[in-house]
Amino acid sequence: MACMSQPLTAKQIARMTRIAFDACRDTVRDLAGRGCLVCLNPGARRSRLYWTTPLGDACRSRFCKAAAGQPQGHPVPQVDWNLYGSVCFSHRSVVIMTLAEPMQSAAVKRKARARDPTLRMSANNVRGVMQFLAAHGVVRPVRLGKKAHVRYELTDTGREIQKLLWRAEVFA
Repeated sequence: MACMSQPLTAKQIARMTRIAFDACRDTVRDLAGRGCLVCLNPGARRSRLYWTTPLGDACRSRFCKAAAGQPQGHPVPQVDWNLYGSVCFSHRSVVIMTLAEPMQSAAVKRKARARDPTLRMSANNVRGVMQFLAAHGVVRPVRLGKKAHVRYELTDTGREIQKLLWRAEVFA
């Protein structure tokens, strides 16, 4: 947990630490049970987000002293963690990370697949994700001129979530 400078799911922690997901999930539960981590969205059935507690920060600082330096305490960012947990699924997070400007669903799909050729996603998948994200206030539809298809852009909430997703991606 030495690099946990933002809330992460057990899957993100497993990728970051290169530990098998099942072992990582069990370790995260154990650390949460011991008071080193706290779940920010305990009602979620999937994508539970974990953050270090003061006890966890103290343990982390012990490890960091031995490694390189002492970490500074860091407050929990003000984000709707239930919403963030619900967008940590692969297609939803890819759509959010791809939106840099107002884009159509097909353009999002093309750009996302160019970034990750193994991604299996259709424009219909993207449209469904866009509807979900619009319903939750992460994106908003934009009409540009006389264009036939709606384009979507990130809201302020969407930009905050995008920043967190990019930081989690860097850790992985």
